[in-house]
Amino acid sequence: MGKFLFFDIDGTLMGASRKVTEKNKQAIAEAKRNGHRVFLCTGRAPTTIYEDLKEIDFDGTVCSAGGFVIIGEKYIFENFINQYLLSEVMTIFINNRILFTLETKNALYQTPGVNEFFDRKHQQDCKDNLELARFFEIRRKNEKRKPIKDFNILNTGVTKICFIAPDKKDFYDCVSFLEEFFNVVTFSKETDEFVNGEIILKNCTKADGILKVVNYYGGKMEDTVGFGDSMNDYQMLEEVNIGVVYENAPENLKALCQYYFTDPDDDGIYKVMKEIGLIQ
Repeated sequence: MGKFLFFDIDGTLMGASRKVTEKNKQAIAEAKRNGHRVFLCTGRAPTTIYEDLKEIDFDGTVCSAGGFVIIGEKYIFENFINQYLLSEVMTIFINNRILFTLETKNALYQTPGVNEFFDRKHQQDCKDNLELARFFEIRRKNEKRKPIKDFNILNTGVTKICFIAPDKKDFYDCVSFLEEFFNVVTFSKETDEFVNGEIILKNCTKADGILKVVNYYGGKMEDTVGFGDSMNDYQMLEEVNIGVVYENAPENLKALCQYYFTDPDDDGIYKVMKEIGLIQ
C-alpha cells in the first residue's frame, strides 16, 4: 500500500496567488499514479472548498479542522459542538464584542461586521493586485454566507467557530473559559491591533480526522505524510509519520517536521514531493 498524503490548503497548496500551480497539481496526480492516496486536510468548511480545488482528483477531504471527514462524496464522520456549550460561547463572544462565524455543513453564519472587517484587510492586500481582488469577489459569491439571525441552534449543527476581536483585551478575557473545551488557534501577529483565529473542539482536530481516514482504509499511521504551514496544522504534523512544513512557519511547528517546502507559488509542494521520493 502507498502513502496517505494530507495537504492543508491556504499557505500550503495555495500561496498568495490563491491558486494551485500547475506543477503542484502535476505532483498530486503523479503521486496518485504511484499508488499513494491524496487528501485535503483543511480548516475550511465544506462550502468554502472551491470548484478549482474539486477539479483535482483527491481521494477525500478532512475539513473544518476535523469536524467533517469525506471519502469521495461520502461523509464518514460529522462532529458538532454541544448546543449548551455553543450557546455559552456565543453569549461570551457577544458580551465581549467579539465578531464570529459559525461553520456548519452547508453555510457560514456570521455576526454583523465580519465581512466588513475582512473587506478592509483585503482592500489593503489587493490594492496592487487586481487578480487577487477578483478572487475575493468570486469567493464571496461562492460561499454560502448567512446572517447570524438566520441561525437556529436547535436544528443546525456547528463544528467550528472563527472569531475576530477588534480589541485584543476583549479576547484575552475569554481565553480561560475557551481553553477548557477547545484548542484555541490564533492567526494574527503580536503586532496586530486585533486578534483573529478559530476554536476547535479538543477531541476533534485535523489529527483525529486523519486517524479516521487511515482506519477507514485499514491502513497504518506509519504510512502518513502531512503538509502544512500554520498552527492549525500542529496536531496534524504531530500525528503523522512524516511532517512537511513551510520553511517560514513558526519554529515550534518546524520542530515537528522532517522536510520543509518553499513558497507554494514557486512550486514548493512539487519540489518537496520530489525530495521525499513520492514522485520522480
